[in-house]
Amino acid sequence: MSDLRAKLDALVTQSNVMKGSDWRTKHDALQKQRDSGEFEIGNVVPGTVTEVESLGGFHLVRTKTPLDAKHGDIDLAHALDASGETIALAACDDELESFNPTSAVFVDTETTGLSGGTGTVAFLIGAGYFEGDSFVVEQCFMRDYDDEEAMLTYLDTLFRRFETIVTYNGKSFDVPLMRTRFIQNRIPFRLDATIHFDLVHAARRLWRDRLRDCSLGNIERNILGLQRQGDVPSHEIPRMWLDYLRTRDARKLDRVFYHHQIDIVSLAALTGWISRAFQDESHAGFDHAADQCAAARLYFRRGQYQEACNCAEQVLAESSDHSVRSRAYELIGFAYKRLERWDVMEHAWLQFIEEFPRHFVARVELAKHLEHRAKNFAEAENHCVAVLEYLNTREALGRAAGRDETVETEIKRRLDRIRRKGARATG
Repeated sequence: MSDLRAKLDALVTQSNVMKGSDWRTKHDALQKQRDSGEFEIGNVVPGTVTEVESLGGFHLVRTKTPLDAKHGDIDLAHALDASGETIALAACDDELESFNPTSAVFVDTETTGLSGGTGTVAFLIGAGYFEGDSFVVEQCFMRDYDDEEAMLTYLDTLFRRFETIVTYNGKSFDVPLMRTRFIQNRIPFRLDATIHFDLVHAARRLWRDRLRDCSLGNIERNILGLQRQGDVPSHEIPRMWLDYLRTRDARKLDRVFYHHQIDIVSLAALTGWISRAFQDESHAGFDHAADQCAAARLYFRRGQYQEACNCAEQVLAESSDHSVRSRAYELIGFAYKRLERWDVMEHAWLQFIEEFPRHFVARVELAKHLEHRAKNFAEAENHCVAVLEYLNTREALGRAAGRDETVETEIKRRLDRIRRKGARATG
């Protein structure tokens, strides 16, 4: 038995394993530090306890970032040059034509869960705004549940100063959650009357084709050139706050505040990046052809058809990517159709077919034009026949999965009509 004890002691010593008595001593010392308040939030994350009338207080961290600072590859000052015209274009929202960065508040929340509902609490709400030569971020933190009313009352006063709110997925998550918390605390929710720029929708329109993943972290890395240091994964944050409530040990929360602050500064930087890219008449701000094509699509959606053509034609001049070129040709054809420039439109569709003979959208559009305007029924018939032959060939090869029979029926109906018109025209 003594030999076994000696071997166990040697193993513990070599492996540097803590003995039970040592672990208990260390645990008791740690608990004593926690009980004394040594690891409370005010000692870990410097800030101030902000008292609100008779409602109590909350922990407020206020950070200023100089406008000449870099956020990744972007100068933060560029956000001040953001124009309402370009923001409305990116958001596909006419209301945002009045956007002014100096009267905008950039908002982000950290919550106890991602499902929303009345049981979910926003324990950390941040508001960023431009003030003088700085970008200010105010992070309002609940030290416990009874801090919530004071924190929301303070934010109600702060939000009154701004005309626009900027978020990332805030329309679906942050704003509905805050609305619930304000209402439950019987505080008016004034952001409902504020114009809302949700960057996630603009990001998806611009970069989904190329990046697929349009989470804020991925956009930061690939668009802003930002690499975070000492960050914490988003899914761990709710548990870290709940652990703090239980232990009163805030040492891990400094990473949460860092994560939250960077999120808010990124909102401002990304707003500046998007506006600056659209303000560049050469569209050089969009480094990738897929992004330029997405920008052309936004111009088209806003009815700026000539600008859509200019942007898409630049894609054709610079890119050899077949999928991108196909989308660019299609945009050009439909844009010139909206502009009623029939000769240019016909030329665009013919170029499309020359490079992509099997793309039936161009042939269908040409058939429409040749039937109704050019009255060239023979050529219109050829394009319809070519589409049907292509569809039948795919079916014979077993590649007809997802075949749209409605489109095929429409083409056959068009072909019959064209043949009747052609027969009448030839007498």
